[in-house]
Amino acid sequence: MTTDAPVYVLIHPDGRAEWGAIIAAAERQLGPHGIGRAFLRDGSRLRIAASDSALLLTKEYAPNPYAASVLAHVAGFPPARAPETRGPVVLFGWDLNNEWDNTRPLTDDERAVITEGLTAAGCTTT
Repeated sequence: MTTDAPVYVLIHPDGRAEWGAIIAAAERQLGPHGIGRAFLRDGSRLRIAASDSALLLTKEYAPNPYAASVLAHVAGFPPARAPETRGPVVLFGWDLNNEWDNTRPLTDDERAVITEGLTAAGCTTT
C-alpha cells in the first residue's frame, strides 16, 4: 500500500488485492479492451471499473469470483446473488467534483467493509 490514503482496491482473478492511490495505475491492469464503470449500487459513492469486454472475451479474461464476492459483500447482498465477474476489477471512491480523475480517498468505514469483504472472499492483500 502507498503512504497516501487509498482511493481504490484492485482485485485480481487469483485473489490478490492491491490498495492504491492513483486510479490510472489500476486501470492499466484492466486490459486493452476499454474500461467500463458503474456505481456499486444506486446512491453509492463507490464505483466499479473493469474491462468492458471481459464478459464477451472469456478466453482473455478469467472468472473473478473473488471480486464478485467482495462487491456483493460491500453492496450488502449475498455473494450467491452476485453477477458474473471476469478479469481484474477495481472498486474505488468516487467524487463527482474531482475533475482530474473522479476519485476520492476511501473513508475509514468504506475501508473497513471492503477489508471484511476481502477477508470473507479469501483474498490476499498487498
